[in-house]
Formats: sequence, C-alpha cells, structure tokens
Amino acid sequence: MTDYSYFCGKTIYIINLINRNIHSLSLFFKTESSQDALRNILLILIPSFLVYQLINPHVAIAFAVGTLLASLTDLPGIKKDKFHTAITSIPLFGITAISISLLHYFNLWAIIPAVGLYGFLFTFMALFGFKYNIIGNLSLIVATFTIGLRPENPWQFTLALTLGSVFFFICSIIFSYLFPYRSLKHAVSTGIQGLSHLIVLKIDCYDENKPLNNTFKELSTLHIRVSDQLEAVRSFILRDKNLLNEQNLVTKIWLTKLYQLIELYELLMAIDNDYEDIRSILKKGNSLSLIQKAMLILSLETEKLAQPKINSKSNQYAEFNNLLIQLELEGIRGNFQQRELIQSIANQLRQIAKVLQNIPIKKIQNDQSWVETKNIKDFVNSKVTYKAIKKNLTFKSPIFSYAVRMAILLMLGTSIGFFLPEFRFSSWILLTIILVARPTLLITQKRNYQRIVGSIIGIILSLILLLTIQNTYVLIIIASASLYLFLLFNKPNYLVCVVFITVTILLGQFMYEGEILDLLGSRLIFTLLGSLLAVIGCLAIPINYFRPVALHSEALINQFNSYVQHIEASYHSKNINYYELRLQRKYTQSLLAQCYDALTQLENEPSKGRTPSNDIAHFQNLAYRINALILGLSINMTKIGFNLSPDTLNEKLSFLKNLIQETDSLSKAISTYKHKKINWQSIS
Repeated sequence: MTDYSYFCGKTIYIINLINRNIHSLSLFFKTESSQDALRNILLILIPSFLVYQLINPHVAIAFAVGTLLASLTDLPGIKKDKFHTAITSIPLFGITAISISLLHYFNLWAIIPAVGLYGFLFTFMALFGFKYNIIGNLSLIVATFTIGLRPENPWQFTLALTLGSVFFFICSIIFSYLFPYRSLKHAVSTGIQGLSHLIVLKIDCYDENKPLNNTFKELSTLHIRVSDQLEAVRSFILRDKNLLNEQNLVTKIWLTKLYQLIELYELLMAIDNDYEDIRSILKKGNSLSLIQKAMLILSLETEKLAQPKINSKSNQYAEFNNLLIQLELEGIRGNFQQRELIQSIANQLRQIAKVLQNIPIKKIQNDQSWVETKNIKDFVNSKVTYKAIKKNLTFKSPIFSYAVRMAILLMLGTSIGFFLPEFRFSSWILLTIILVARPTLLITQKRNYQRIVGSIIGIILSLILLLTIQNTYVLIIIASASLYLFLLFNKPNYLVCVVFITVTILLGQFMYEGEILDLLGSRLIFTLLGSLLAVIGCLAIPINYFRPVALHSEALINQFNSYVQHIEASYHSKNINYYELRLQRKYTQSLLAQCYDALTQLENEPSKGRTPSNDIAHFQNLAYRINALILGLSINMTKIGFNLSPDTLNEKLSFLKNLIQETDSLSKAISTYKHKKINWQSIS
C-alpha cells in the first residue's frame, strides 16, 4: 500500500511538473518578443531569398544583414516610436556601412580612427535613453559586419543593406497601424504578471520564519522592475495622441486601466506599519497565516488577469472573503492594537481585491483623482537637453568614460586586425567587444562567460553539421532555423542566443566562402581575444560610480522629504491636490529607480573589494521601507480620509523622518567610502 501511494504521489508530481512546464512554455511563446521573432524571421528570409534568386548572393546577404539589424532595433512602442527608430537607424546604418566599406576597400589606415570615433559617438548615444543605446550598438555592429563581409562593391553593399533596413521599418510601421494597441496590451499583461510576483514575494513579509532583510532586498529589486513595467504602460498611453482624445471611448477605457494598475501597485507597496512591528504585534494566533493565505489567492487572481482567456469564469474570492472574516474575528479576540492593525490590513486587502475585480471590466471609472488632460505632459519623461549633453562631456560622467573606453578598445581591436593577413577575421574581436564590454567588470565577466561558452558550443555544433551534411539546401534550412532561435532567445537568454547566432553565421560563411577550419578557428581565437580586451578595458579605465551615487541618493532623500512635507501639509489643510500627489509619487519612483541603478553599478565596479556592499543593501532596504510607509500615509489619506489623530500622525511622521535621516547619513558614508575607511557600525 505504501509503494502504491508513493507511486501515485510521484505520478501526480510528474504530471503537475509537466503541466507547469507546458504552461510556462505557452506563456513564453505568447510574449511580444516571441511573436516578433516569428514575424521578423519571415521578413528576413522571404525577401532575401527573392533577392538571392533575382540578383546575386552578395546583394542578398547585405539585404538580409540590413533587415536583421533593423529588426533588433524594433523595440515595443507606439507608432511614433517606430518612426523615430526608423529615421534614426536608417541614416546611421547607411553612413556607417559606406564609410567603413570604402576605407576597407582601399585598405586605408584611417579605418582605425573611424571605428574609434563611431565607438565613442554610438556609445555616448546611451545618454538619450535605452532605445538610442540599442541603435548605437547595432550601428557599431554594422561596422563589424562590413569588415567581416569585405564587400567588393561598397556602394552596392551599402545600398542593399540600407534597403533591407528600409524594407523592415516599412513593414514595422504598417504593422503598428494594423495593430495599434499591441505593445500596450503586452505591456499591461507583463505589468500584471509583475504585480502577481510582487504579491507572492510580499507574503514572506508576514512569515516569521523568513528574514526580513533578505525579503526587503528581493522586494526592492522587484518593485523597481514592476515600476518600470508600469512606466512603460504609462508611456505608451500618455504619448499617444489618439489615446489622449477625450471624446474617444477607447481612450477613457485605457486610461481607466492605467489608473487601476497604478492604484494596485500603490496598494501593494503601501504599509501602515513597519513589518517588524506587524510581526511582533500579530505573532500570537493565526493572523499572519490567514494574511498569507489571503494574499496567495490575490496573487493567483492577479496572474489570471494576465491571461484572461484562462480560467476567466472561476475565481477564489469567496474563499478570500472567508479568510478575511476569520482574520477580523482574530482581531476582535485580540487587544486594541491588534484589532486596529488587523482591520487596517483587512481593509487594504479588500481594496486590492476590488481593484483586481474591476480591471477586466471595460468601463469608464473616472473620478476626482484623475489628472486633467492639460497636465498629462508633466507625467511623461522629459527629453535630454543640450545642457545635459554638455554636462556629460567629462570623465565625471559614467557614460562619457564608458564611451572613451569603447573607442579605445575598438581602435585597438581594429589595429590588430588591420595588420593581419586576413583583416576580415578581426570582426570577431570587434563584435565581441561590442557585445560583452559593459561598464562594470562583474557584468563584463558574466557576458564573457556566456559568449565564450556559447561560441564553443556553436562551433562544435557547426563542425558536426558541416562534416555530416553536404546538401546546401539542408544547411540553409538549418541556418534559417538557428537564426529564428537566435531571435527567439535574444532577450531572455544571451548564452543560448550566442549558440544559435554562431551556428547561423558559420554555416552562412561556409556556404558563402567554402572554408571550414579558418572560419571555426578564427571564431574561437578572436572571440577569446575580444573577451580579454573587454576585461582589460574595465581594469584600465574604471568608471567612478561614487559621484552618481552621491547625486542620485541626495536627490532621492530630498524627494522623500518633499513627499512627506506634502502629505503633512495636506493633513493640516484637510485638502488633497491629487495632481501634486501623483506627481510626487512619480518623481519618487523615478528617483528610486535611478538611485538603485547607480548603487548596483557601484557594487559591480572593478574595485568591488572597496565597495560597502552590505551598506548598499541596507540603504536600498531603508529606501524601500520609506517609500512603502509614505505610500501608506498617502493611500490612507486618499482612500479613507483624514482619520488619523494628530498624535498618531506625528508619531508616523517622526518615525519616517528618522528613517530618512538614517538613510541620508548612510548615503553620505557610501559616497565618501572611496576616500577613507568608514566605521559602519557607528552609522547604523
């Protein structure tokens, strides 16, 4: 009987594991990037095959390269984003291709400073945002592909490559007109999934067996990612003129969805009491266990919203309500402090459930907290100004230092290749530097590992394929399939995508040139050399992240003080300015993200041994707690009203100000750590 029970249990476990994997795989193929991979591979292969048949292989390859690189710049966005990407990428691709191909064709040494100049300019484009960073990187890759393909006719090559990119962008823009809300729908779905993960992680805050410091560290990282996901939703909606038409019913439904998601995020982030106090007050009885069970149901219901076609008719809200009733009974049996705390948590959980139930309903829910249309522009991220560009033209700027480093590395890589008999093989050096050389040593080492391992696996697979398969058409099919898998894994897994792009390029070059050993050997040797140069660059030209940490942490602390003062003034005046309150929340989230990013970069810099990692984590935990407590006060004011007594309000404000002061002292210590040894115990 025992063996039978064990067998049944094991079978059920395996079935559940298979179902979970199938579900995860299904979700993966439903993501926007996975769907784009299928669309893009068709846009690359079909016209390139026609060009191959109608013109010649050289033009077809250049056309395919232009289409491929253009597809990699095509990030999620609205129609305006597609236009901006096209009008930026096409000229940069064309100028880079013609200049490098002419310099290479005439074998001019000027190609070395030209690659260096492009390395600086295209890397510095990161100052303008993530989209321009991608365009700059891919423009550099145009240069490396041009060197690797060594075009016999520079003008023909440039024209074909440019036409390939033009073709893709035309298709992309048409696609955005046919499906105008596609990126927005995916962004909403991704944001909801992030919120579901946030709820799951917050359950640990009510588990006495889980260390709060570890939970805070995970929460602080996750809540920034979720905030960025919701910022993408906000950006898509607030920058689309069609979605800001007040007469348009679809506009108001989307705006309702945006406000609901932001409200849900704020409810999840907000707390009325510190979690240490909550655990201490509710440690006796079943209150903490009941809260965890209720939140687990909320996480499951949130996850269902990301996949509305799955289990949309069934929910567990009846069980959820029963849990809240049991929780409130626990409060009635407890003392006054326990009763007040439990009631506050129960109310917050009910508000979360209410928002979750309203999200699937397509109806307008405008209220007084909505921002007027004329003020919406204040919630859209501002553009980089000339003053900001000028300010970053110094080694005090991490972007400038990184751009100089990339310029030097690329000139060095080009110089090595220029004096070799086969200059084209040096393109592997340049490509490796572009793809793995990151601002910090830790990330560069990680990318190096992924690229080297991926390249070795790809070379082995390519060698097996080339030795066992002689049919050219079969090799073309395998190369095409590998290119699709590269596009599919380009974002989720860099190591896997390196494997498949290695197979694609090596098979393609073999069919193009007919050499095996030279191709395989050059791929490995020059990849290793590029990886070595990338590490040397990090060590030789380190980036000083202490200054940005000081600037961002100071700005964040000032914003915390401003936010608290605004809430305090609202309580005293009994008046809520929703526009100002939402603006304060947005500024705080934006500065939190910038500060966290700067601190993470500081942790990963070459001199990590001199970096106060524990205190960086402590700072991030404090910042997370402060933000959550401020949001708790804000939501208490907007959802319940001015119900806090003066003594209670002053107590909460005093606790918040003490936390902000502690954070300020810690940030100053971290910023000066480079210059002297700090006694960290005296600060905390």
